[in-house]
Amino acid sequence: MESKFSFLCFLSCLFAFTNAGFAQQGKYISVELAGSGGFGSFNYEHPILCKQTVTLNMRYGFSMAPIDKQNGTNLIFPILLHGLIGRRAHQLDLAIGQAISITTKGSFFLSAPLACGYRYQPANKRFFIRLSYTPILSYLIDVQWQHWAGITYGFKLNQKK
Repeated sequence: MESKFSFLCFLSCLFAFTNAGFAQQGKYISVELAGSGGFGSFNYEHPILCKQTVTLNMRYGFSMAPIDKQNGTNLIFPILLHGLIGRRAHQLDLAIGQAISITTKGSFFLSAPLACGYRYQPANKRFFIRLSYTPILSYLIDVQWQHWAGITYGFKLNQKK
């Protein structure tokens, strides 16, 4: 129990650090069908580093899926670091992260979502679309590589002035 508390404290500090100083940058909300959250997820994304051709974004998500009567519903919290490579509307989107899963019956487990995809984000519009291969690596009991894919539609919350 103490290790779970330490891990949650670490995540809280990470969230506070990555949010500091980026009030004027683009923040996005998105809906992902399939992908890193399982069958679908709702996400919040913001930049933590912007260079000429590379942007690093943190993405925090939420998803849930019923399992069975014995295990209840699985609540999934994917947290990913996205690297966007490209200058214009067409970008390579690479991601690595950690998904925290908690069932309503008390089970806890972790997995590592990865992503390699294409992101279309026109400069003069407030939306983006992402198509990705998003394998999920489960590693706590034994190592399992689950092939997965996702499509994301996102919307920019604030427009740069």
